[in-house]
Amino acid sequence: MSTQLKDIAEEMQQKSMAARDWVFQVIRTAIIRGVLPGGMPLRQDEISAQLSVSHIPVREAFRQLDAQGLVRIYPNRGAVVTKLTKEELGNAMDTRIVLELGAIRAAVPHMTEECLEKAQAVLTEAAEENDPNKLEDLNLKFHFALYEAANNPFMVQLIEQIHANVDRYIRPYYTPSENYTQTVEEHTRLLEACRNKDVEFACALLRTHLERTKVLGLNSPLLAV
Repeated sequence: MSTQLKDIAEEMQQKSMAARDWVFQVIRTAIIRGVLPGGMPLRQDEISAQLSVSHIPVREAFRQLDAQGLVRIYPNRGAVVTKLTKEELGNAMDTRIVLELGAIRAAVPHMTEECLEKAQAVLTEAAEENDPNKLEDLNLKFHFALYEAANNPFMVQLIEQIHANVDRYIRPYYTPSENYTQTVEEHTRLLEACRNKDVEFACALLRTHLERTKVLGLNSPLLAV
């Protein structure tokens, strides 16, 4: 875990970010990628040493992660990575579907050529990528490129938070496989519907896409019993 966390830290260079925000992003990414699995205790001292920061930004990052549902802070036990049950994942995915359908419905009428080209560029990049972690990051980037036209940052923030909670159970499917090939095809059709300003067809395609994603997640061996 130590090496993998450091690798993520190097990948996500701090640059101008506040230490708290950088530590939050590093730990959040590690949870989503499964480097820090559900049920794992998070040792403040260890993480401080691995990321070469003081205890303060780590403690603040734990609080942010707790607010997002990725970590639970227990009295006398400290922070522990959460682990969803099948019911919890199902509820999260149902909520995600409602939000994302609302986002695409609001976005399609306002999509510009620039917005559509941005989404197409993500699809093109994904076609040349084999790294599962990068593929799932690009999947998220594609969806948000479409929702941007809804001009509702609060909705997008909620969708991103749900993504963070469920993606660790879906990420294993983002490898060159039949499942991923189908995802690419669904994304391509969704983008075409958006180009045609066909709101109802775009919503139908997105619902089918997300319902399939829900089924994949519910079959994940990583879920709590």
